[in-house]
Amino acid sequence: MPLNLPILARPPAGPPEGDVHGDVLLAPFMAEVAPAHRELVGVLPVSDVNAAMLEVLRAGGQTLAGPHTVAGLMLVDPFLRLRDATLALSAAGVAAVANYPTVQLIDGETARVFDSAGAGVAREIAVLAAFREAGFETVAFAASLDSARVMLRHGPSRLVLHPGLALADWRERAASSLAIAHMIPVLRDQGDTPLLVYRPHGFGHELDQAEALADGLAWVAD
Repeated sequence: MPLNLPILARPPAGPPEGDVHGDVLLAPFMAEVAPAHRELVGVLPVSDVNAAMLEVLRAGGQTLAGPHTVAGLMLVDPFLRLRDATLALSAAGVAAVANYPTVQLIDGETARVFDSAGAGVAREIAVLAAFREAGFETVAFAASLDSARVMLRHGPSRLVLHPGLALADWRERAASSLAIAHMIPVLRDQGDTPLLVYRPHGFGHELDQAEALADGLAWVAD
């Protein structure tokens, strides 16, 4: 059975059903953003991702789904304090973290500017690794082969391959989907970490080939 990872805007009422681990990725920021714009949260400052998560943690206390909940955090947020976040997550019984949404959708010169300012992919990977060192399970989202390889070195429980933004031109979506499909056999040579494919809003059958090669699917269920 595939290691599927549904992504929810609100905590589930109880332990989810229908996949091996029963995990869900909790991303409360999505409740404030239209489906077509959710991937842009990792690119533009349109929502306070971590504040939304902390509010849910404080409100839910230990009523969240415990070890079955993966907390989606914006790891390049300069105001994210690792100690505060780990305490809040632990108090709610949450033992896993994902770099969702991800800053990796920024590329080219803009990505280099973000990295030089300490708010790019390098920081995202470093903070995810810090959560791992603090005892949390990590689910790593990667939008390129290079970032996927680096993330695998830090021992995530799952690696989720992100095809990027759903551009209007279907040929662009097809090309990025094919790139994900080509990454999977390469990454399998680096270990036995389960590889999932993320299906963002706007992608359709373009991702079918990649999904057939992967160990599971991540998708927005809300």
